Amino acid sequence: MYRFYINNIDDDYHFMELARVFLPDDGFETIAYSGKPVAHLLGTDSYFVNEKGSNDREEVKREFYELLSGITGMRPPWGTLTGVRPLKPALEICKESSVSDMERIMTERYLMSSRKASLLADIADYQLSHVTGIPWEKASMYIGIPFCPTRCAYCSFASNVAPAEEHGIYLENLLKEVSYAGRLAGENGTQLESIYIGGGTPTTLDSLQLEMLINRVSGAFGIDPYSLEFTVEAGRPDTITKEKLETLKRLGITRISINPQSMKDKTLKLIGRDHKADDIRKGFHIARETGFEVINADLIAGLPEEDADDFESSLREIIYLGAENITIHTLSVKRGSRLRESDPAYFRHNTETVSTMLDLSREMLSSAGYRPYYIYRQKHQIGALENVGWCLPGKHSIYNIRIMEDKQTVIGLGAGAVGKVYHPGEDRLERIANVSNYKIYSERFDEMISRKDEYYK
Repeated sequence: MYRFYINNIDDDYHFMELARVFLPDDGFETIAYSGKPVAHLLGTDSYFVNEKGSNDREEVKREFYELLSGITGMRPPWGTLTGVRPLKPALEICKESSVSDMERIMTERYLMSSRKASLLADIADYQLSHVTGIPWEKASMYIGIPFCPTRCAYCSFASNVAPAEEHGIYLENLLKEVSYAGRLAGENGTQLESIYIGGGTPTTLDSLQLEMLINRVSGAFGIDPYSLEFTVEAGRPDTITKEKLETLKRLGITRISINPQSMKDKTLKLIGRDHKADDIRKGFHIARETGFEVINADLIAGLPEEDADDFESSLREIIYLGAENITIHTLSVKRGSRLRESDPAYFRHNTETVSTMLDLSREMLSSAGYRPYYIYRQKHQIGALENVGWCLPGKHSIYNIRIMEDKQTVIGLGAGAVGKVYHPGEDRLERIANVSNYKIYSERFDEMISRKDEYYK
């Protein structure tokens, strides 16, 4: 057990998160400390950090990173950055400096690799060139459909395998919540910039249910789906039918997600999916026939038993199928997932292979004309790496960008939805979460409805 006494700090949280990148959770302890090192504290495998008592947290984190690197021989490429949104500090620097200066400053301030800094520079350049508007002048909306055909081995989202009759009961309450939220939005003059129906897998609903939901959203919020970015996840190809996609298109939905995760049949079976790669190809074909303007596809780097050649093959095919928007995820092994239960340290394996996959994705997507446009990180990702959204120029998702900016109110409806109220004067977000279990959502529905009032205090 390593013990790290961090001098002159009030809270050891950021240092604990940094240590977790290098060491297992049960392999270290970080301790906020104030004063001079005491000899009896510093036994075997105990270290005193920031002996000079610096008040600069980033300086102390750099010292701690170098210490951890010396102990483990590792140099994680994101340096001292441990947060979900690495682009935020980069864009703050861009307000005062050029993108190229930002790239240099990020490597010096956070000890990140030049390759990661250049990735941030590419994303910042895209957003500064393509994204307009003041984010907090409008809101976005997320609607959760917490059902899937099966549960993936890595999944910890609020998704459930449930019979069709449960879908109907859930939808009945969700429609009421949409109506209530729409009335409040109208009374308060709230305008929507984007709507995202996610899950789970929204296309587990049948075509009539999808029509009911979208018509209710359009009526309650007084919007024409063609007039804003409106996305519906059709992530699992085994839920896609021509009738459902034709219904969505007729109602004004122009963007959908079809999320392969892999195009290797053996992998799909290993992770708990009941479809094959050919079903993904058929889903794309139906979507193209139906005329959707933007299709997003997700791939995951680091899935069980996949190597770099498997990943490259999957990505090559998704590019060939013509997805306008491709998100490359690094596998995150969350608490509550089957993969985490079978191997709690899974995310500490295969870092080199996954790094190679991410490098391949950058080379292949750049060569195919895609641009990186948003980025985020999660806990328990292999190698403490990242997720990057790529798009053909102009085909980005404003919803994805705004969610990562954290400067816009998000109205969250349905089980598992986490809404946020942004207070621009304080640059502060207030979370308003619905319960994640769809049965508890229905049991406590009056409470879920009343929580909508909190958006307009």
